[in-house]
Amino acid sequence: MIESISDWERKQQTYLIVSVICFIIGTYFFIKVISGSYIIKQSELQVYENLITSTAPQFKERKGKQSKKWIEINCINNQSTFEISSYDYRCVNDDEVLNEIKAGDTISIAILKDEIDDFDTETSCEIHSLIKNNKEYLSLECRNEEDNDDGKFGFLLLFSISIITAIVHSLSKKPKLFDKVNPEIIIGIAVIILLFVLHYICNKYSILD
Repeated sequence: MIESISDWERKQQTYLIVSVICFIIGTYFFIKVISGSYIIKQSELQVYENLITSTAPQFKERKGKQSKKWIEINCINNQSTFEISSYDYRCVNDDEVLNEIKAGDTISIAILKDEIDDFDTETSCEIHSLIKNNKEYLSLECRNEEDNDDGKFGFLLLFSISIITAIVHSLSKKPKLFDKVNPEIIIGIAVIILLFVLHYICNKYSILD
């Protein structure tokens, strides 16, 4: 069914709204990337040494739409449940942590200074360093790279959507192709192509690294 001009104009307004929203959110991600907000510096960490594990580390997994994998560590005379999760979990060797750290071992950990209030309380406390016998089981550099890359991907995706929907909005007439193929499919394909192009350019020329 061919849409009237007014129907097309209404869709154009929708594309404009999507473009503006994606641009604003994309800009937020972009600012966080260039300002280094995704990077955790050593100076932002508080180290706690000579903690003694009460049990061996335990692997945990939550399945479903909000799936999550993490490792829990509990220590003697400390109420906190320490977690290796999120971006840190991507950069840890599960087998090493689960098999090499036993109950009664002495470890040191590091948490964000902003989260010191969670230390030794009945809550979970995310750690960004785990050391036993001078061996580092977490790579902060890897974690920072993973988090920053996700931020880059976020703004590149949102900017791609913003650019493509802005182009569609600017068309004075509805493309005939839109009568044969769902516009969302065409826009989606165009967004994916532009996303890969922008991602390739950023990597090739080390933009924002």
